[in-house]
Amino acid sequence: MDENACRQWLNEVNWDMIHEDAVTMYLEWGNNNFKDTLRPPVTSSKEYSIYFVVDTWGEPKVVLNKMNNYGSTALCEKTLPRDIADRYMKEIGGLRGIHELNDEVKAWIMKEMDMDQG
Repeated sequence: MDENACRQWLNEVNWDMIHEDAVTMYLEWGNNNFKDTLRPPVTSSKEYSIYFVVDTWGEPKVVLNKMNNYGSTALCEKTLPRDIADRYMKEIGGLRGIHELNDEVKAWIMKEMDMDQG
């Protein structure tokens, strides 16, 4: 993980965003009912969201994504420690894919990136 590349985006992380909602907001905009304060509708092609996911297609890793109406870009990634990865995989039933962070993974990545958990 290039932590310097990652750090420039940390103040913009939307901790409530999950990948499914980002896809709906940016790639299916106009084809959804997102009109509340948590998921406001996209009104410009310049809008984007920055959020973390857990990628379990291979060795479990945390990925910082930037999603806009052109798709998703991985900004940086960090492999989960084995013990956290094992617990996470057990929690999700071993499913491979792109998943949201649980509390343990969120606390770990915040500590790794020296972010305030306040």
